[in-house]
Amino acid sequence: MRKNINKIIAFAIGISVMSGSVVPALAADSTQQTTTSTSTATNSQIVNGKQLLTLDEAIKSAISIDEGLALDEKKISYQDKVNDLQDKINDETPNTSSDKEDYDKDSAEAKLNMAKQQRDFDEDILIQKVTDKYNAIVTSQMKIDKAAKDLDVKSKNLQNAKLKQSLGMTTTIDLKATELSIENDQNTQKLSENTLKDAQYSFKVLTSKDVTQYSLEQDIKFEPLKIDGSIDGYLDNVIDSYLKYSEEIVKLNKDYYDKDYEDDNNVSTSKIDSAKDNIGTTESKLEQVKKDPTATPDDIAKAKKDVEDAEKSYLTSLGNRMAFLQTKLGNYQKEESLNQEKKQFKDGLKTYYTNLLASEDKINYDKKQIELNNEKLKNAKLQYDLGMLTETDYNTQVVSARDLDIQLRSEVINYNDLKEKVQKPWIAFSSNGQ
Repeated sequence: MRKNINKIIAFAIGISVMSGSVVPALAADSTQQTTTSTSTATNSQIVNGKQLLTLDEAIKSAISIDEGLALDEKKISYQDKVNDLQDKINDETPNTSSDKEDYDKDSAEAKLNMAKQQRDFDEDILIQKVTDKYNAIVTSQMKIDKAAKDLDVKSKNLQNAKLKQSLGMTTTIDLKATELSIENDQNTQKLSENTLKDAQYSFKVLTSKDVTQYSLEQDIKFEPLKIDGSIDGYLDNVIDSYLKYSEEIVKLNKDYYDKDYEDDNNVSTSKIDSAKDNIGTTESKLEQVKKDPTATPDDIAKAKKDVEDAEKSYLTSLGNRMAFLQTKLGNYQKEESLNQEKKQFKDGLKTYYTNLLASEDKINYDKKQIELNNEKLKNAKLQYDLGMLTETDYNTQVVSARDLDIQLRSEVINYNDLKEKVQKPWIAFSSNGQ
């Protein structure tokens, strides 16, 4: 019995917090030693006979094969080429106004910067996806490992129950209840293992790494978010960073399509009035030509053509004016849409921040719970050594303690996810990040 219990003691939970990191640690037992070695030739670690795949390495691999980021790079390259062509067009186009040249240059620069920013955003979103999947796989493996230990304890309990039943110390109903409980746990374990396989496949698609061939890091950092100043000011700044170039383009368009543009491009109301007056002038001339006995058919045809041209010019002026007004309205709508987005983003980020604070409180509570539970385990060990606690009861307490470890890890993952969304709203609100 003493030899068996030594194996179970190995599952006692230990939590160490160093440099803001929460490290759930499981002591090695006599049946499964966790060994780590470092290869100086490859600068890689070997854990439990497998090469360690760090989160950073997984992220780098995902970035290197991601087609979306490759497309972003092409967009940047092509936007740069388009900008060069626009410069050449302006240089070769006579009478191009300085306002038009400045507008084209500033717009081109803003579009290029937006393309580069989008590439950075997409990389952040990809990093978060890899991080989520990596952590989920590690947590799933921990849960499966814990469940396996739990099944081992329950199986031993079942053997004891059968012995008691044979001695008439327990009923057949109690024995069947224990058997059904184990069967249910086995079914749950099977589902968890299949779900893990799906996650591993998805991770391989994302990173090209087959995690079944690697050991993964179990350590996870917990660094509380520190904000200088008010939360409102902080959120305004990160949102402004998110929408920087969208706002810049809207402002450029609003500034360009102004009164000077109306006058320079003949889309003002005075131009329309002038075009309409010209119709009346040409019609009067036509009537005069018709009444002139010396007028030839060609003179009349020319006068009619002048009227038609004047009417077309008027219609063109109306169309140009309408297009100008629609453009100005579109700019106002885009500006208002950005303002609404800012409000919606801030509301969403405030919710994330509120949840972040609640998650931090939960982490601190979980730590205290684990510290208290570790003290209980020490007392339970002492009681067992003194014969005051049965092996079954002690084993159950030790294995159940693993739940607190996993619970803390899950809460830290949740906290880090919320922190990334608060710091980088494009992760939370981008369609790629949903």
